[in-house]
Amino acid sequence: MQMLSLKYKKYIYKDMELNKIYNESNLDTMSKMEDNFVDMIITSPPYNIGKSRGNTNNPDVNYDTYTDDLDIEDYFEQTKIWIDECLRVSKNYVFWNVGEYAGCKGIAGYIMSKYKDNLKDTFIWIKNNPNPTGRGVVCNGYEYIFCLCSIPDAVGRKYEYNNFGDNMIKNYIIKPVNNGKDNSGHGYAFGDWLPKYFINYFSKKGDLIYDPFMGSGTTAKAAHLLDRNWIGSEISKSSVYVVLQEEML
Repeated sequence: MQMLSLKYKKYIYKDMELNKIYNESNLDTMSKMEDNFVDMIITSPPYNIGKSRGNTNNPDVNYDTYTDDLDIEDYFEQTKIWIDECLRVSKNYVFWNVGEYAGCKGIAGYIMSKYKDNLKDTFIWIKNNPNPTGRGVVCNGYEYIFCLCSIPDAVGRKYEYNNFGDNMIKNYIIKPVNNGKDNSGHGYAFGDWLPKYFINYFSKKGDLIYDPFMGSGTTAKAAHLLDRNWIGSEISKSSVYVVLQEEML
C-alpha cells in the first residue's frame, strides 16, 4: 500500500475531531464517545499470534507498545472489553475480521456463545491464494468477518440500514491474500477491499466510520474514497502510523 497522499478535511463533532487517527488505545478513544456516536465500525485486530507461536521476528505481530502473545483466556477477555464498547458507541453494525489461528483458536465458538443475541451474520473470506504451509499442517484458506449489532433484532436477516440497492449481498467473499507490505514493512493481508466492501454496502455517504485498530490506515482510505467521515485508534507509535498521520494533515 502506498502511503495516503489524500488531504482530509477535519471536522469537530460533539467535541471530537473527525478524520483523524488517535494515537492511543481504542478504549481511551471510545471513552470520549457517547452512546451511538458512530454509524459503523469495521476493524481487524491482532490475531494473538505473537512470540510464543514462533513469530519472534515478524514485524506484523510484534508491536512497539503491545505484545500479541496472550493466553487464550486473556485474549478472549480483552476482546470482550473492546467489543462491548464498540456495541455501545455504534448505531448500526460492528464488522470484525479475524482468522482461526493458534493464538485465537475457538474464536467463532466464543462469539456465538457470548454474543448470540448480537451476532447478525458471519461472513467468510475465502482466500483464492492462501499462503502455503509446511508438511502436516492444514492450509488456512478462510477468515471470518463477524457482523455484530446492539439492536434487539440482531438475529433477523434483514438489514434495516443498508446501501444494497439492487445488489444481492452474499455471506462469502472470494478474494486473494495481499502479501505486500507498506513502506515500513507492515503487512495488511486483505488490502483495502475489505473495508471498501463493507463501508460501501452497510453505510451511506456522510456517515461516520470508526476503526479501533487502524493499523496502516486502510479503513481511513476506504472511508475517504467513499465519501464517509472516519475516526481511527492506533496504539502503536511506529513510523508507519506516524507517517500515515502526517500524510493526512
